[in-house]
Amino acid sequence: MDSGLKWKTIGILATIVVGSYLLLPTFLQVPERRAAFEEAGKALPFYYRLLPEKALKLGLDLRGGIYVELEVELEEAVVRKTDILGEDLRRDLEGEEATIETIAQPQLGHLEVTFPSAADFSAFEKIHARYYRRVFAIRDVTEAADKRIAQLVLTDEYRKNLKDDVVAQATDSVRNRINRYGVGEPDIRQQGVNRIAIELPGLKDPERALQLIKRTGQLELRLIPAVNTSAAFDAQQEQLQLQVAKVRQEEKIPENDWTLETTQRINAALQKELPEGTAILFGLVRNPQTHEVIRGIPYLVEAKARVTGDMLTNAYVTVDGNEPKVAFALNKQGAKIFAEITKAHVKEFFAIILDDTVMSAPQIREPIVQGSGVITLGTGDFDSLNREARDLALILQEGALPATLTEAAKMVVGPSLGADLIAQGFRATWIAALAVVIFMLFYYRISGVIADLALVVNVILILAILTLFEATLTLPGIAGIVLTIGMAVDANVIINERIKEELRLGKPHRDAIAEGYANAKRAILDSNVTTLIAGIVLYQFGTGAIKGFAVTLCVGIVTTLLTGVVFSRVGFEWLWIRRRVARISI
Repeated sequence: MDSGLKWKTIGILATIVVGSYLLLPTFLQVPERRAAFEEAGKALPFYYRLLPEKALKLGLDLRGGIYVELEVELEEAVVRKTDILGEDLRRDLEGEEATIETIAQPQLGHLEVTFPSAADFSAFEKIHARYYRRVFAIRDVTEAADKRIAQLVLTDEYRKNLKDDVVAQATDSVRNRINRYGVGEPDIRQQGVNRIAIELPGLKDPERALQLIKRTGQLELRLIPAVNTSAAFDAQQEQLQLQVAKVRQEEKIPENDWTLETTQRINAALQKELPEGTAILFGLVRNPQTHEVIRGIPYLVEAKARVTGDMLTNAYVTVDGNEPKVAFALNKQGAKIFAEITKAHVKEFFAIILDDTVMSAPQIREPIVQGSGVITLGTGDFDSLNREARDLALILQEGALPATLTEAAKMVVGPSLGADLIAQGFRATWIAALAVVIFMLFYYRISGVIADLALVVNVILILAILTLFEATLTLPGIAGIVLTIGMAVDANVIINERIKEELRLGKPHRDAIAEGYANAKRAILDSNVTTLIAGIVLYQFGTGAIKGFAVTLCVGIVTTLLTGVVFSRVGFEWLWIRRRVARISI
């Protein structure tokens, strides 16, 4: 055998062997078998260790799972951050022995700050120039007796950076929660300006995962003002319940409606009756069996939180008797603020609030200096409460979302539907491949056999490359493989027709084959390169299904060029040199 042909043949055979080896875990379902052995506590048979760890990754549409696009509520994040900046400004001025009389946010990203004297305002100007010049712009200052009222507005640069940071932080928080939840092969990415696209394939309980992702996890500690005895606290509760019942009747709000929107409506209706700087939030009582909300308990709390979840350092599940709870610890700053509050408000009550829901409202019996607390979850089935406690601890550990996430789009695919789609997709692929194989055999005979062998190798290489680089095969990706089969055959058709043209000119078969490949190569290369560019563009700017199609299309183009132009040529050379075939059937 010719030395060059020998090494080419060895290279092709090695490529086929390696490709087939990479696909063994997929076709033998090795990952599933490994998981079954581990779950049963049995040792893996030795031959499993001889196989690759990776199998072909299947997309959500093939494995089942959930695809959701979540929209980040940026305006809410701006309101929350503006309030926090206002409290930071108050503390900075206290450090300069200056005070703020009132501070309010009349509209999005605007603060109206009242200073009791010109000296206080002068101290503010120094603080502003030193720390807040790039954060707030001073739009207007008015005088009222000795007071100064300043209108502060977030600068355009800070507002833009804040929104970008909020979306980036929300994306990172979602990714961390999903990774801690244990979902295999998730795909989380920012989509556009304020959306997060999430794909969770192979998920058994998609709704629970979605609730875990969407839950903001905003922990707040707020004082319950004006009460310092249990009797006064109970009397306040009774008064609030009467006020809330009256509003529900007047506003025709259903009794079982305890959403955040309803809470906001009730507060708006009672705004003139509530003490200034306070709001009503509800604690929810759930049915121990069904865990459905059966009633809400109103609490009068300060409108702004003294301590927030940003000050958390740790959260973990603890069990008191048969009741799972979530314990949390604050950082140095949070512990200091909490200690000062509890020292100044002994015998009063404070509310532990999570996502605008009061979890508990204990009485401050003595100053709490260690900076820790416990969130109770009510009564009910131990397993369900324990699971809820674990989810809550996970959310608090990974940090609160900087803004609320709302569903913009959602698609849930069941595992059985995914299995059906796999079967249908591969059935379509084999039918298309079989039709092409029969056509090539009938029309080109021996040359068709070479083209068909190159086609089989092409499909093996596509799947092997997808496995090697951990790309995801989706249903549109299978469509891309079917398209690639047609493109691969098209390359062989061009080559065979070029060879025929050379034979009609009276050239010997060996020269006709060489000229046919040389003349066809340019046309094949040009057409495939233009398609490859289109595939790259689709991958870069497409999402979801479009990306799956683009991946297999681009990989298929590369393997088509390799098998159609290089491997098939070796087939002809092997027949000509090794078998001494004088005439090629074409």
